[in-house]
Amino acid sequence: MDVFERVWYIITYIINNGFFPAKLKVSPKCLIGKTAIVTGGCSGIGYATATALASRGCRVILADCQSGTKAKNEIIATTGNQNVVYKHLDLGSFRSVRNFAADICKTEEKIDILLNNAAVGITEKLLSEDGLNYLMQVNVFGAFLLTHLLLEPLKKAESGRVFFIGSFLASINNLSLDNLNITDYEMTDEYKRLLYSHSKTCCIITAQEFAKRLKNYGITVNSLDPTAVNTPMVQNASKNYGNLLESTILTFLSICFSKDVDVVANFYLSVMTKEDADKTNGEYYVLSKISRKPPNVDNEKLCQALWTQMEEYVLLKPEEKISS
Repeated sequence: MDVFERVWYIITYIINNGFFPAKLKVSPKCLIGKTAIVTGGCSGIGYATATALASRGCRVILADCQSGTKAKNEIIATTGNQNVVYKHLDLGSFRSVRNFAADICKTEEKIDILLNNAAVGITEKLLSEDGLNYLMQVNVFGAFLLTHLLLEPLKKAESGRVFFIGSFLASINNLSLDNLNITDYEMTDEYKRLLYSHSKTCCIITAQEFAKRLKNYGITVNSLDPTAVNTPMVQNASKNYGNLLESTILTFLSICFSKDVDVVANFYLSVMTKEDADKTNGEYYVLSKISRKPPNVDNEKLCQALWTQMEEYVLLKPEEKISS
């Protein structure tokens, strides 16, 4: 995909989704009796979403690699919901992912909502402890494995719902099987700039492909795009693209769409609590509106190849793979 194709997608993204989305009526739905896992739930959008879920009576499991005691106590104090717990999860370690999932399967009767929210932006760390590209493992591979390992408690929910987080930065991807997991210390500056974009594109593809494979189990899988949020990761992202035209448009887009995490959390909540969730499986939501997917996501051959490769990266056992 060349620069002008990417720019055209960004322009249509703006046109289709509007500079100023309509105000959202906060969902009044009661979530007592529901259980949600929010990865990266101790800060940013994850924390805000976990708070929104807890305020509706939901049992919330904060899954994070940073200490969660403070976040848990703050959410309990804010919402009055005592049913908030913290469990350690490091998506940069498949050992940690497996330990976390095993604990959940042992202690939780069901999981109603799995929000694969955790992510890193620009990072100096290249390799994970599993020898994979660190950013791709945290943003995609770890969530890919986690979702597989939590299928049993998700199946036990009345209507299990899984979400991956996309981004408007996916619009400038050139994702391929060859650049899915570059671990060479001589990786080019171009790839470093596009790495986050690739991870978010892969998240959208992963949600789409899970949706196809899990539809017969009553589990829906969608991707959410928060647009631009007032977090340091988003504010810095658009500065790291070498092409001046792309960088300028992305910065402009960020300014136009920029919103607080609490606002985004309410948009997330509206999608999570939709009554007709089974009718919107495999979709890409920009805030709470179904939108056109970024380039590469409709390439069925590529999507299947990426899925197969990720199964190998995360060392899925035969019995852990989803049967067609």
